Amino acid sequence: MFRHSALLLLALAFATSGHAQQLNLNSVSIPTNSPAANAPVINAFSPTAASSKTSTDVVVLLHQAYELLQQKQNDAALDKVNQVIQISPKNLDAFGIRGGIYAAKKQWDLAGKDYLTVLQIDATNTQAKFNLGEIQFMQKKYDVARTSFDTLKHDRDLGDLAAYKVFLCDLLGGHDDIAATELAAFDTVAPGPSFYFGKAAWCLYHKQTEDARSWLQSAAGIYLPQKFKLYAASLFDLGYLPLPAPPQKS
Repeated sequence: MFRHSALLLLALAFATSGHAQQLNLNSVSIPTNSPAANAPVINAFSPTAASSKTSTDVVVLLHQAYELLQQKQNDAALDKVNQVIQISPKNLDAFGIRGGIYAAKKQWDLAGKDYLTVLQIDATNTQAKFNLGEIQFMQKKYDVARTSFDTLKHDRDLGDLAAYKVFLCDLLGGHDDIAATELAAFDTVAPGPSFYFGKAAWCLYHKQTEDARSWLQSAAGIYLPQKFKLYAASLFDLGYLPLPAPPQKS
């Protein structure tokens, strides 16, 4: 079994491009069939990286569970992944996908238990650590979620996203002064998406809708849609997106 069992559902190894496809930001939204809209957490456990030693039956069941989850057929997905766990009781992908299913059903305790099981099997699994923070974030337990995200700020793949989530936890948790300092720190020599989406989140939180639209438009011009959706997912789940249409010019 691979140490980090698979790529993130929304792809953490995404490339950025100045020629990224532009998104229509008159009403910035995440399509209802996108992974970000289907589940409140980033499911890091796509079965595409299954071990060569994994049986064919397990691989098939994992893919079926994964696809059913994307189709919001949560109970059917749960049945498939439970079959995997019966066959392979220490399968990281199975517990990760099941955690995503429970999260989609808002059964937070069960989701957290599965992510903790992943960490019992593989204590270095950063995706499970991130998802533990995410399910706390979705419950608005911002101080608890912040602690989880803070441990990942220097991770090679998750670092920028984790820093953005720490900022969101402070902003939404009512710590404007700390959030402002973190936002300023995002403005480095080579600012990442945390800078643009952090600016947008700050503006949305402070009801500066048109300024937020401008930051999101800038992000859409720099980052590929899959990366845009990854960072925009939190704003969607918090109800800030989609944005209303811009004011009509008289």
